Amino acid sequence: MNRVIVFIIKIMIFVLKKLGKGTAFPGNLAIKMNKDILSYFEMPKTTIFVTGTTGKTSVSRTLYELYKNAGYKTVSNVKGSNLIGGVTTAIIEASKISGKTKVDALIIECDERYVKKVFKYITPKYFVINNLSRDQLARNGHFGIVFDDINNSINSKTHLILNADDPLVVKFSLNKKNKITYYGVKENKYSTKTNKINTLDLGYCPICHKKLEYDYFNYGNLGSYKCPKGDFVRPICKYEAELMKNNQFKVEDNIITMNSDAIYNVYNFMACYTVCKVDKMDNDVLVDGINHLSKQAKRLTEFEMNGVKGTILLSKNETPLSYNQSLEYVKTKREKKTVAVGFTRVSGRYDLKDLSWLYDINFELLNDKSIERIILIGPFAYDLAVRLKTAGVDTKKFVYCVDYNNSLDFAVSHAKGNLYFVVYFDLDYMYLDQLKKKGVNL
Repeated sequence: MNRVIVFIIKIMIFVLKKLGKGTAFPGNLAIKMNKDILSYFEMPKTTIFVTGTTGKTSVSRTLYELYKNAGYKTVSNVKGSNLIGGVTTAIIEASKISGKTKVDALIIECDERYVKKVFKYITPKYFVINNLSRDQLARNGHFGIVFDDINNSINSKTHLILNADDPLVVKFSLNKKNKITYYGVKENKYSTKTNKINTLDLGYCPICHKKLEYDYFNYGNLGSYKCPKGDFVRPICKYEAELMKNNQFKVEDNIITMNSDAIYNVYNFMACYTVCKVDKMDNDVLVDGINHLSKQAKRLTEFEMNGVKGTILLSKNETPLSYNQSLEYVKTKREKKTVAVGFTRVSGRYDLKDLSWLYDINFELLNDKSIERIILIGPFAYDLAVRLKTAGVDTKKFVYCVDYNNSLDFAVSHAKGNLYFVVYFDLDYMYLDQLKKKGVNL
């Protein structure tokens, strides 16, 4: 029966690929035909799963390209769903009708809430956890629930690749017999000694419950921390990045050059570097591959329109870690500037009206003298204004553009200095389409 299911689904995947259509549907159909279909497959020698609140798509896509460039026959779900349907589709594509693998490496981005469903059937060779924080209250509830779901799913045979700078990620190491390799980023120009604005997702030692002490913060929860009793400390990193000038960082004796100096990119590339190193990829092939890909990797788009230099930073609603990264990036740019903030829907998944997540965002970062004007975009512009006012931002800087369809032109025409958009997927996609239609180089 399973052979028949796989045969049907593989034909469907082939046809849908030709049509350029969805990748989750075949997997969802396979599960309907046999809810335990994932137990049928034999995994390849290298099986890598990636999860985390932010960065899992970037890490998975980069790993896929690195392994492909290194000569591995590779399949991934980087262009499809990271829920169980998309994961199942990728695994079926990577297998023969008999269930045996036909690839050298399988690289899977897995939504953090679906790890427990997939790991019920699959034990990956490597499991990357890039970060973990509060996210999508309606779906996830408390991040502690997500932690427990993942933690209880980890098989002792899996090699864990963990971000040493995130204490909530390092907590996965407690009471584990797994092989564990840590990566991190040294103190750098973005590091701060205090983090008074953001409530930490793990502020207390998970063993003795004493308040953690930080030597520095890189952003959000990430940095160098220790329990005053010594029960829980930032572990020694096998691979650690040192930021340098000109958008570069050094790891071991290797220099990586990026297209921007955004620190979240460094963490993403360090996750990839660590996986490839522990999997014994050739060093020259790895470094050449990362240097090539790092110049393409973007969560931001730069453009120039009507004499105004603009940057679009994709920022996820309901995800403070992602949103704060964008705001912190803007704050590092000391030139005269305008910041445009907005979204057209509260959630990407649900029909919600709850805006409480706005109060988890560090909008206090916009209380900055270098910001000349703040443009509030879309149907929630006045809700944003209330939040920014509570953050101490000068309301005299506010300009409103409720008509989001024309907000790109509006923002460019009202910009003072360089223009930074901090927007959700909806506006990001719309602006990219409008810029292309205008013939603007991206």
